[in-house]
Amino acid sequence: MKNRNQEAALVLLGGILLAVIAIGQEKRQEWTLKPGRTPGHLHLSIEIHKPRQHWTHSTDVPADRFAGLSADPFSHTGPAKFEYVQDAGKFLCQGAFSWSKGSGTFTFVADPKFPGELEKLGYSAPDTEQVFQMMLGGVTLDFARAAKDAGVRAASSGQLLDMRNHGVTLEFIQELKKSGYDKLRADDLIRLRDHGVSAGFMAELKESGYELSVDRIVELRNHGVNSRYLAELKGHGLQPSVPEIIRLRDNGVTPEYMKTLQDAGYGDMTAEQITRMKQHGVPAEFAAEAKELGYHFTPGELIDMRNHGVNTNYLRRLRDSGMKNLTAAQITKLKSHGVD
Repeated sequence: MKNRNQEAALVLLGGILLAVIAIGQEKRQEWTLKPGRTPGHLHLSIEIHKPRQHWTHSTDVPADRFAGLSADPFSHTGPAKFEYVQDAGKFLCQGAFSWSKGSGTFTFVADPKFPGELEKLGYSAPDTEQVFQMMLGGVTLDFARAAKDAGVRAASSGQLLDMRNHGVTLEFIQELKKSGYDKLRADDLIRLRDHGVSAGFMAELKESGYELSVDRIVELRNHGVNSRYLAELKGHGLQPSVPEIIRLRDNGVTPEYMKTLQDAGYGDMTAEQITRMKQHGVPAEFAAEAKELGYHFTPGELIDMRNHGVNTNYLRRLRDSGMKNLTAAQITKLKSHGVD
């Protein structure tokens, strides 16, 4: 009898342990809400706990996406029940607010019409997991329409999600279309955002007369060329090629430096010549001042003279002493022999 009781106790204990383990392995979906970093936004964090897996998503979202939430939910403490609503579905949230923060659990309810609406726009119907990810990523029907209207090529439901996950926004697509960039591929948009290319930079390229591929645009941005640099080039009437822009920018050549050379009569210099002058420390003003003194040296002669310590004051002293019409080689030789 005693053995039977012991066996029964062991079975009961085993059942309790299994129940505890099962509870520990249950999927838990939790939300946290804090004030957003920008006006009109709240910072929403979503955490999902699964067996041997923990997943977190956190971002600022528009406050008007919440239903049933007070205008200032952080001003009071107590229980809370509200919805976070997107085109893809909604989170039914419950929990509490305290110490300027809210937290609790949520249930995801997909909008049954959402996949069909995407299909009407020409996209493949997303699966259940994709719908949930689109909910988190902010893939709205307006975003899908904008991608279609801008002629984004090869865009599937999966690529819509990829674009949003890489920071491609509705505004970015619309601004690019307005600037004349349409028919881009989804991968192009992702690459542009990954490399920090703004719509404003691309618009500036168009305005400056550059019709470039995405590869070229990314190359420019990777070398530190920005809208301001292009605007300064344009303002000085300069329009070097993309390879020349990169070479000039990498060597610290400013648009002002090029403009001064241009005004001094060196407007036909190649990017390589300008770069060599910059690398050898030839001030653009040296070329301009030499011209004012009646000289017109080649880029190579300017470099050679500067390498030997010839400056504008030295040229002026030679002229004032009566030594005029000297060649660059003669001036360099005089300087090398200590003639001051």
